[in-house]
Amino acid sequence: MSASHVYQILNHYTPRHALDPGFEVLDNSANERPDWYEYWPIRNFLRNAALDERAFYGFLSPKFRLKTNLGAEDVRRVLAAAAATTDVVLMSPSIHNSAYYLNVFEHGEAEHPGLMGTAQRLFERLGYRGDLRELVSDSRNTVHSNYFIARPRFWRAWLEVNERMFEIAEDPNDPLGRELRTPTTYRGKREVHMKIFVMERVATWLLLTDPTLHAEVRDPFVARSRVYKLPTALVCDALKIAYATQRRAQYRDVFLLVRGLRKFLNLQIRLGGPLGGARVRSCLRALADHWQGAGTPPRAP
Repeated sequence: MSASHVYQILNHYTPRHALDPGFEVLDNSANERPDWYEYWPIRNFLRNAALDERAFYGFLSPKFRLKTNLGAEDVRRVLAAAAATTDVVLMSPSIHNSAYYLNVFEHGEAEHPGLMGTAQRLFERLGYRGDLRELVSDSRNTVHSNYFIARPRFWRAWLEVNERMFEIAEDPNDPLGRELRTPTTYRGKREVHMKIFVMERVATWLLLTDPTLHAEVRDPFVARSRVYKLPTALVCDALKIAYATQRRAQYRDVFLLVRGLRKFLNLQIRLGGPLGGARVRSCLRALADHWQGAGTPPRAP
């Protein structure tokens, strides 16, 4: 059983009593660098703490329980069951929106226009020669909102990439730095810098480009609302996994077809339940039950 040190980040607008008392606290209430959001306290911790190489470390937002229905004891049980070879455990809330895109960068481009090009130029600066548009991310490697818990080996790789980005973004004379500092659309406003949304995709990029890193995933399609979107997302995810592992063009072609029809399919599923579709209702109830049982260990296959 590996030791674990999981923190919740105390920001400037969340009262301390709102945090899960089972987690340790990483204090960012001073909000010294609001432009870097959660990266600032995580960066300071990783640069200054002596880490146990066998232990897991995590830095979660105050909304972790709301987004995942997992408490501190649930997280500890998941980590205790992780294999000794596991570098990172992914605990992202439902990834159904990302499932409709070939990878997290394509999804990012749809939400924050310009992200794909900025991320491509950043990774090329780091020596990456691949095309981000050709990457295939799926439920085995997709990370949202930095909801992952990892051993120091993974954190060092993550920090190395983000520190390079930090240096570039802090340079007022670097054209790529200006791109990273450009405000982008988020929740109806243009306040958050592009660098934050690139940073959120670094963990996925590491898992896609370094086959020596091993991840375990905690039920990535648990959702507390809009469950009607999950069936189509699960089909898209399965097609992406098939394409990523077998590279048969038919899987990609059908994925593109299904994702193009997602609004129509989601509407049919949403209407099918209340209009008397017994199979639809049964499926949606089963999917919704996963939210209530989020803290229970997964059944063996």
